[in-house]
Amino acid sequence: MNLTNFIKNPVGYFKKANQVVTNKMQATFYKGNDVICELCGWKGKRFFKARCPNCRSLERTRLIPYACKYFDLMEENLTILHISPNQSEYDFVKSNFKNYSVYDRLDINPIKNVNIVDDITKTKLASDTYDLIMTWHVLEHIKEDEKAIQEMYRVLNNKGKLLVSVPMHPAFNKMTHEDDSIPRKDYEKVHGHPDHCRSCGHDYFKRFEKYGFETNELFVNNINEEIKSRYGLRNDHIVWCFAKKES
Repeated sequence: MNLTNFIKNPVGYFKKANQVVTNKMQATFYKGNDVICELCGWKGKRFFKARCPNCRSLERTRLIPYACKYFDLMEENLTILHISPNQSEYDFVKSNFKNYSVYDRLDINPIKNVNIVDDITKTKLASDTYDLIMTWHVLEHIKEDEKAIQEMYRVLNNKGKLLVSVPMHPAFNKMTHEDDSIPRKDYEKVHGHPDHCRSCGHDYFKRFEKYGFETNELFVNNINEEIKSRYGLRNDHIVWCFAKKES
């Protein structure tokens, strides 16, 4: 325990401690076989407010293991670049892509589990480096997302794959909307989150095709209801697996 932080915010500390205890109790006493979090392997009777009580993953993150299997991405000896992974994403890749040859994690800030601090819109990475790039609910935070798309295309190997998901706002939104004149203070009102630069829609994949990617899609809404319930997935999510055309 950090004594200084405790003195400054004892209520916050106790709330956090209480949440940790609650999570452990839920993970222990609600074990079962009705649902499974493939990120951490926890099996239980249900998720709690869409969260896994063991690793705290949400529906959007639990879609990653399903998408990796759906698009047959878990090959051996991959070189992988992961953009801004959260803890459960990082743990999943480390545990399940066991024979990767490279696993780099990039973020513009020196956050936990990152080994490359760089700007994805203009990296210092060498071209044709990676077999697989993963970016999960990240691009909606990046103002110059098309520069990021071009950069990811550049650092992918020929036939490399790019696994992408962004939130749809509102749910099942068809058309991407952004307007540079919208002040940041209004982002949450317009885009549903105070740090989202745009409201992504089903047409977002076109930005990738514009720079040479070929598109494959996974709509969670089309997945069997029993499977969605078991893995704790949400209907309005979409995953794109983009392939870099062989030059």
